[in-house]
Amino acid sequence: MGKVEKISLNGEWTLSDKEGLINIPAEVPGSVFEALIKGNVIDDPFYGLREHEISWVYESEWMYETRFDLEPSFLEHENILLCCHGLDTISDVILNEEHLGFTNNMFIRYDFNVKPKLKSKNNRLQIKFKSPTVKAREEKENNGINLNTGSAAIPGVPYLRKAQYSFGWDWGPKLPDIGIWQPVELIGFDNLRIDSAYITQKLQYNKDFNNITDLEEISDIGVMSADLSIKINLSSNLQTSDLKQYTMRVDLKAPDGTNITKDKPLHSLNPTIELKLEYPYLWWTHDLGTPNLYDLTVSIRNKFTIDTFKQKIGIRDIQLIQESDKWGETFFFLLNGVPIFAKGANWIPIDSFIPRGKRSGLYESNLINAKEANMNMIRVWGGGIYEDDQFYELCDELGILVWQDFPFACAVYPHNEEFIDNFKKEAIQNIMRLRNHPSLALWCGNNEVEWLWKWQLNTSEITDDHLKNDFKLGYIRIFEKLLPNLIEEYDPSHPYWPSSPSNGYVGENLGIQNSNLPNIGDSHFWDVWHRNKPFRAYRKFDSRFMSEFGYESFPSIKTIEAFCPTEQFDFFSPIMENHQKNSAGNKKIFNYMKKRFSIPKRFEDQVVLSQITQAEAIEYGVEHWRRNRNDYHCMGSLYWQLNDCWPVASWSSLDYHGRWKALHYYAKRFYNPIFASVKEDNNSIEFWITNDCRTSQKFLYEWKILESNGNILKKGSYKSYIRPCSSKRLGIIDTTDIHQTKDDLQNHIVFFKLIYYNLDGEQLFHGFRLFTAPKKFPLKDPFISWELNEDFCGESNKKGYEVKLTSKDIALYVHLDSDKFDFVTSDNFFSMEPNETRIISLKNLELIYSSKPVDFKVKKEDFVVKSLHDLLENS
Repeated sequence: MGKVEKISLNGEWTLSDKEGLINIPAEVPGSVFEALIKGNVIDDPFYGLREHEISWVYESEWMYETRFDLEPSFLEHENILLCCHGLDTISDVILNEEHLGFTNNMFIRYDFNVKPKLKSKNNRLQIKFKSPTVKAREEKENNGINLNTGSAAIPGVPYLRKAQYSFGWDWGPKLPDIGIWQPVELIGFDNLRIDSAYITQKLQYNKDFNNITDLEEISDIGVMSADLSIKINLSSNLQTSDLKQYTMRVDLKAPDGTNITKDKPLHSLNPTIELKLEYPYLWWTHDLGTPNLYDLTVSIRNKFTIDTFKQKIGIRDIQLIQESDKWGETFFFLLNGVPIFAKGANWIPIDSFIPRGKRSGLYESNLINAKEANMNMIRVWGGGIYEDDQFYELCDELGILVWQDFPFACAVYPHNEEFIDNFKKEAIQNIMRLRNHPSLALWCGNNEVEWLWKWQLNTSEITDDHLKNDFKLGYIRIFEKLLPNLIEEYDPSHPYWPSSPSNGYVGENLGIQNSNLPNIGDSHFWDVWHRNKPFRAYRKFDSRFMSEFGYESFPSIKTIEAFCPTEQFDFFSPIMENHQKNSAGNKKIFNYMKKRFSIPKRFEDQVVLSQITQAEAIEYGVEHWRRNRNDYHCMGSLYWQLNDCWPVASWSSLDYHGRWKALHYYAKRFYNPIFASVKEDNNSIEFWITNDCRTSQKFLYEWKILESNGNILKKGSYKSYIRPCSSKRLGIIDTTDIHQTKDDLQNHIVFFKLIYYNLDGEQLFHGFRLFTAPKKFPLKDPFISWELNEDFCGESNKKGYEVKLTSKDIALYVHLDSDKFDFVTSDNFFSMEPNETRIISLKNLELIYSSKPVDFKVKKEDFVVKSLHDLLENS
């Protein structure tokens, strides 16, 4: 019996249209749009209004073709499979003029037995794609129901098992892609190969979390041992008696390099090997520890290795804790016995053309930037995809947990047998693909289908009571029966949650009960933004777990310059409105800004101010929910959204090019594991500290209330400590004596500073808060002086730069920028007290529109330092 062999068919194929007018090279994995752009057939569809000029691309039929030769030895395998790991979406697969099969699901791996159809020379593989929008229209007409995902989208996409966002969303263009978006390979094997592996584990603790009465005891929780069970599924046509000549071997390499090896003779096609690890290296989120990974190798052997399975695994225990309490029911994650406050954001696909985004390095940059902003959880939103393997591998390495939605969002979905059978295959494959990742925390059935049920019925024009009931039963069948049963069968180690938001299973109450109650389950909160409520509305919503809330802003002016000519630099120009997919969104940005700020005359300054407004909105909510972590009242804050799939005004904190908006810098501060905040009103101010770490922390908290001229009205400090996994109100100060008039409130500002020590030395946290809208604060020129210095960083002695700033007077929203370079700073969009000095480091310095690091001397003239005073100077 020979070794299992794999031959990649990735690389350059040819792409042609049905009419034969276009014939160009196309990279696989890749997409039609990407190939057409690269082949200069179409211009960048993201620029200007071009999105609306190229609908012919997704309305057309396309064919990918490649030719390949095979060694005679490969053809001698008893079985040869053609594995297409991702075809988007409606296609026919043809090999050497023989039809292999039809595909209709972007999320499924299609395997075709091609042994009798292959030859040694000049094999011809064709994949013919039909138009997804034509198919969606056909389904609408055949079924007589207008299933859709809302007014921002091309109707009909719920009929297709395709990324729902691709037909358009309130932040994304109508550019449904087509193509071979995942690898294609041939697998040759004889009578035996590894089909899958499932690793389960049970940790033995020195303390039971449920018996802890004092939070100080969290520091003492330890894992004494871990029992690993490694179950393998084999594909074979061998008799059981013939299996005995083969051995299953497990090699487990620890982070310290030590290795455990165990062999077991095969007696079945579902063998299991048990391992016991004493005092294992645990996988933690990066804010709680090190995300340690073990290298697991499983092999099937006789005289030589026949097949191998490899994966990095983490030793960890993740649980979703839901217990009755005085508010309703808890909803939080317990990692290795430690209750986590989930801090993060929602994730959408990295690009409208996903393979291009992967090639551009957006998985690495976006997730590294998420970690840099102290995020420990990412929610993979249901209108996108089951993400690429690289996404989960990076989350494993970076110590970021993943909340995984199944790909359903904001729509009523079909429930016929064909649709359900198709989805069942999809779900099983992806559950098995993702279940071993230590970053995976939870499976969730869908995004907002339960919560918006009545609205979705109305937008789909479903009015007949019998039809409504059929769709309700279909929902219950998929999300409350099929999926939990599949999770129980294929991945019982992870929790399942039926929808987001949800209070749990609804059954026949679908569309009747409120699925977004704050006292149980997870919550979405859109009163701020969609319902135009002020930021303070966040403080009135005491969620158990805030899995979605958001506020919009514009991307970096550098990003805008890449899609909009300067003559259309106006919030309401046709191009700027086209790069805003939320109805009246630019007007809403403007109106919220106007409530808080005077509006600058320069468009570039308006863009910056939109980002500051967004950052303050989200900060206002997050700090409230983090203060509420005691007794597990609120244990999660995932804002909408981390990233963009194209350059657009949206809710993201990273724009399409990965540039940090003001919100991302704010997130780095408000998601810091040890976080200081204030809660102010007209008559008082409370001082708070939150500690998400596993250990207690000593600290010094200093504060002062100043007049706009810098005169100190009140000041004080708290020298204390805070227990692990808790929040603490340090004190409350009565301000009625200094806030006797509206002018007093408008003229005052509080600055606060937190000082503590960890393994990296002294840590400083700075914050500030105005008592009214910033436009009412009497601004004057802060006279910021600054200098740029070279700074050689770390062991690599790599050249970096730092900026030393000193402000003579109060400076609000100080930020560093450049029209020549892209970079990330250690802090940005901060405020400074009179005579305060800050040192800010610069990293990832690159020329704009270039990914190459800067290797020449950088000058001070290449940068600008601005504050709110500068933005409003000509308002």
